[in-house]
Amino acid sequence: MSRDGGPAAIGGEPRPFFGALGVVVFFSTFSIAGTQTALGAAAVLWAAFVLRGRLPAPRRTPLDLPILLFALACLISALASAEPVASLEGSKNLLLAGAIYLFAYGISTRAAGRRLFAVLLISGAASSLFGVAVFALGRGEGTLGRTPGTFSTAMTFGGITLVLSSLFAAVAAGAGIDRRARVAAGAAAVASLAALFFSFTRSSWLGMVVAGAVVLSLLRRRWLVPFAASLVLFAFLLPAPYRARVESIWNPAYRTNVQRVELARGGWSIFKEHPLLGVGTRDLAGLYREHMPPGTVHVHGHMHNIFLQVAVQTGVVGLAAFAYLLVSFFVLVAGNLKLDLPPPERAFAAGSLAALAGFVVNGLFEWNFGDAEVVTMIYVVVGANAALRRMHPLAHGGRRPSPPQ
Repeated sequence: MSRDGGPAAIGGEPRPFFGALGVVVFFSTFSIAGTQTALGAAAVLWAAFVLRGRLPAPRRTPLDLPILLFALACLISALASAEPVASLEGSKNLLLAGAIYLFAYGISTRAAGRRLFAVLLISGAASSLFGVAVFALGRGEGTLGRTPGTFSTAMTFGGITLVLSSLFAAVAAGAGIDRRARVAAGAAAVASLAALFFSFTRSSWLGMVVAGAVVLSLLRRRWLVPFAASLVLFAFLLPAPYRARVESIWNPAYRTNVQRVELARGGWSIFKEHPLLGVGTRDLAGLYREHMPPGTVHVHGHMHNIFLQVAVQTGVVGLAAFAYLLVSFFVLVAGNLKLDLPPPERAFAAGSLAALAGFVVNGLFEWNFGDAEVVTMIYVVVGANAALRRMHPLAHGGRRPSPPQ
């Protein structure tokens, strides 16, 4: 096995495999087709190098059981549903969880992880600036000109920039980090935050407020009060159309807020008829049409809420497994913050925890767990944190990890 950093390896990983991971990270900020193609290539290369002994065989992780249980819950619900074929097809996003393992066992040194973060920084900043340019040139959606970036909807772009902003802001705010790295991360954070704002995705805005509070609570607690004050001032100084978008967040009469209440009532009605295993992981438009509250006009194929969506599709069994999965992500990342990680990695772990918190808040109003672009990036972040944990001796009862650099 090449572990000497010579021509056949980068930080311990064979060059073709490490390159595939880099391509995954690069495409993850702007192209799901490129991301999934690179993931497939990385999986094939990983299997080939494991069989040839050039990469270690995977070991058990704390995430194995939660992932397995949720996958089984989805598959059982699909097979028991009235439309098993459509439901099995709707479960295909479960395969994206493989990204967790590719990054968990594909990053063997800190130097390799930092190279991949540099790729994310460059790609994320460029994708964000493109999104800002779409808005500035009047190419966005609707009356506000919502920018979707390179994606099909502004909601997906909002979810992506939420994760990017959380990671970049944490590195920019971290103590003990090289000044050039902090400046680069700060510039990328500004670009991604601007892109997030111009997506006008309210659920992602709320997620970012929570993510920002988490970052500051972990890294710069004294900035929390100025952060809150600046948010209030920023909202107050916004031009009227943008301020109205902010104010619509808590306006119960706003049209999309009304639709979400209708979805909650209709989804609850469906759930009561299928409480144990749900209706299967399929499009819900037909069922929702049958259970819509009186006076409802708009029909949706999903519930715009990750917990309600999972409950309707997989019942209480799947909902319990899903909650276990989310908790396992938080426990893994939070556990990294208890280790004596170097400043850049600690800041990354803090940003990861913030991204997870923002993702869940975003998911209270969007089906972002079913958005392949957004959930793949979450899996990459979780996998990178699993790699950090694997490399640290305290996470292995004092056993020697892969050599950090």
